[in-house]
Amino acid sequence: MSQNEQQNEQERLSRKERRKQKRNRRSIALGGVLATVLIVGGWGYMVSTNDASQATSTVESPKSVNSEKEKETKETKETKKSASTDQKKKEPKAKKKTDKPEVSQPAWITRPFADVYQDANRSRVIYKADLGDVYEILDAKNGMVHIKLSDTVEGYVPETDVRMDVSSSVKDKTLLETLQQAVANQPIEKPEQYLGQSLEKFEAKYGKLGNTQKDAVNTYHFSNAGYLLVVSDGIIEAIDWTNASASGLSVLGKPVVETAYGTWYQGEKLQLKAFPDNGSTRLRLARDPGK
Repeated sequence: MSQNEQQNEQERLSRKERRKQKRNRRSIALGGVLATVLIVGGWGYMVSTNDASQATSTVESPKSVNSEKEKETKETKETKKSASTDQKKKEPKAKKKTDKPEVSQPAWITRPFADVYQDANRSRVIYKADLGDVYEILDAKNGMVHIKLSDTVEGYVPETDVRMDVSSSVKDKTLLETLQQAVANQPIEKPEQYLGQSLEKFEAKYGKLGNTQKDAVNTYHFSNAGYLLVVSDGIIEAIDWTNASASGLSVLGKPVVETAYGTWYQGEKLQLKAFPDNGSTRLRLARDPGK
């Protein structure tokens, strides 16, 4: 091969090599573009997916939880309200304590110094009941009434010495106004508020009463201020005032019982009684547990 031919052959091979290199470069460039597209596309997909997931976890989930809590709170309130309404419907309206008598079957003593016996055979007198005293009936037969004198004492009294019903002849307010006028310098403020209450409540206000006497039913606590408390089972049943005036009692009208040994006026839930006492009058304000 001549030198010219060799030169031409080299040029041909050189052109072929350059074309090959150019094709390779195009292939590499195309591959790079495709790879870039794939990478960018994959990254975009991941970003898109992550954003959606992030949106669900930071916005939707708390909203759903709050919604459930609000729903539960609302349902709980409605349930409680419904239960409360049902309970109110089921429970009858309770009466005030003052509207219901403490003694369901009362017996009122109708004379002073009434004998109360140990048994129905009248074998022994155990107590002298006072005019207007109220006791619970436990039984009644053969002309004798079995009564409850206190938490620990029971007795029997003849039917002729009791009433099973007593009507009110005067208002409690009138009784109290009359008492206030009949007792000079009455030292107890609103004495009616202590009836049916514990002795401790009274002594917390007016001090301890040291002088006492007892019988089978009551303990009598004396004050130097001219009054005494009649206490049974720790509860104040009556308050007595000595050296009282009986002249104003006529405004109370006709009493339930009037004798030389005592007079009894019946109020709505209170009693006012007057007893002769060493040439003077002793007034007693008592509660009536039968009313």
